[in-house]
Amino acid sequence: MEYLIVNANIITPITDTPITNNPQLYEYKQYCISLKKGTIEKIGKYQDLRSRINKETKIIDISNHYLCPGFIDCHTHLLFDGKRIPDFLKRQQGKTYQEIAQEGGGIKYTVNQTINSPNLKKLLIQRIKDSINNGTTLIEIKNGYAIEIDKEIEHLKLIKEISKFSPIKIIPTFLAHIPPENFNEYVENLGKKKSEIKSLTEFFDIFCDKTAFSVKQTLKIIEILKDQNFYFRFHTNEFAEDGLIKQLYLNYGNSINIRSFDHLLVLPEETADIIQKLKAFAVIMPPTSWFLGKEYSPVNKLLERDIPICLATDYNAGSSNVISMLMVCNLSSIYLKLQPEKILSYITANPAFLLNVKAGQIREKYMGIFNILKTDNWQEICFSLDKKIIEPLILL
Repeated sequence: MEYLIVNANIITPITDTPITNNPQLYEYKQYCISLKKGTIEKIGKYQDLRSRINKETKIIDISNHYLCPGFIDCHTHLLFDGKRIPDFLKRQQGKTYQEIAQEGGGIKYTVNQTINSPNLKKLLIQRIKDSINNGTTLIEIKNGYAIEIDKEIEHLKLIKEISKFSPIKIIPTFLAHIPPENFNEYVENLGKKKSEIKSLTEFFDIFCDKTAFSVKQTLKIIEILKDQNFYFRFHTNEFAEDGLIKQLYLNYGNSINIRSFDHLLVLPEETADIIQKLKAFAVIMPPTSWFLGKEYSPVNKLLERDIPICLATDYNAGSSNVISMLMVCNLSSIYLKLQPEKILSYITANPAFLLNVKAGQIREKYMGIFNILKTDNWQEICFSLDKKIIEPLILL
């Protein structure tokens, strides 16, 4: 299909490298965009592009609204059944995340609900639709609520299956979420199935925490998988400095592809220095801090070291019931004190670099995913929670 977008006021980052401290946004008034087979072919004024119009071309008039790159949510847990409302109420009574997990709540509760659910496919499809309605035009989705390796692979295949007919591009990630009772058996099975997992995804994520995998267990998993050349991601430093980041540097340096550290609510100076040396992304999810009533990540420590930041929802069953990227923008503005230029860059260009997709920027040869901003000030994405100001435009 061929498209010509007309009368667009484009606002976009343009960069060949991840953005850190000083994003430069480009603004083009009353421009047109020519697309073919889901890819931007040419950007310019109407008089320069009208020769591209033929009987197959569909013209889309933006009516002088702003057009920005579509939002990319690079950290989500959409595949689950069993929302943890009782956990939420216990937290209001003063119980900690760890205490609730020890009482049988937390991730284990969701695992039990998920592995016995007849509705997983339906739930996932609906959540993808909800994400799109809130401006997400490309999304990462993790498995992780099954524990047992074969079942986790089954869930990963379900994500892949749905991605084939989804209106948006989906990046699947295998997540080692919490360890089973027999960890040695788990890693043995992981070793047997690692090539099958790699055929389904390039990304492998591990949750390291007191209630999840220990540092020692996390390193054992990496040893099993390192020959597969995964892009490794880590849920870490969410509740405490667990020492994983330092140990990864000491054990591996830059010899494995460490793509990101996600959460980082606790961030000593030394740990921030190591993230810089590892050249990893920092994925910050303010909805989790808001939902759990926790401190927010000290992003200034990251920016001082030119560590690229991505912002995401962390939508999941228990610790972030936020699916809206507008909410991410709003919380990032209020609590992280980030300026709109940075926020837009951290939800478009940077997560595209993290996920290895040619998206997140409005430029030639990039994916045709956009958001129409129905406002006279594009910075309203940091102010308004009304999703009516956003109309996704997905031309894939």
